[in-house]
Amino acid sequence: MNVLREYLTKNSVITNRDAKNMGIGRHILSDLANKGKIERIRPGVYQRAGEIADDFIMISSNSKRIVFSHKTALYLHDLSNRTPNIFHISVPQGYNASHIKKRYGNLQVRYIKKELHPIGITDIETPLGNTVKVYDMERTICDIILDREKMDKQIFIDGLTRYFKRTDKNLRTLIKYSRQFNIESEIRRYVEVLL
Repeated sequence: MNVLREYLTKNSVITNRDAKNMGIGRHILSDLANKGKIERIRPGVYQRAGEIADDFIMISSNSKRIVFSHKTALYLHDLSNRTPNIFHISVPQGYNASHIKKRYGNLQVRYIKKELHPIGITDIETPLGNTVKVYDMERTICDIILDREKMDKQIFIDGLTRYFKRTDKNLRTLIKYSRQFNIESEIRRYVEVLL
């Protein structure tokens, strides 16, 4: 069980799939939960006993194809100071997200063309210190520009302003992504105004 203990030291959550990949049967996880060593937070997902549940991990532990995006990505990148009350995720077109939607009422799912879905995926630490998949800042800026009509104007302006003030922004990557999403002229206008 040292392998399991070591895994839970690095990750606060373990799934049945993770355990199986380490050669640990799901019955062992269930037994440890019954003994109070770990906590079952939902079917097939366990966390260290006494931990605060991390919504980001609970949502994303269902699939490697779930990527936090839009307003939620703004928050995770510190491009917005509004804690999301609705989690925005993106999945590839054709992905069946009904099981996630059923479990979480505060979820907005975006279906992205399969060839555009992987653009800009990166890892980020949640406020509780866990690692999840999120679109990088440049992809997030492209996403909010594409969706600006549906967004709260203040969140939109704040996100852009904060991005262009950042020293770690990558304008070359932003322009590259903007070409892939056919919004290069719009991005260049924002660059001219905000830089």
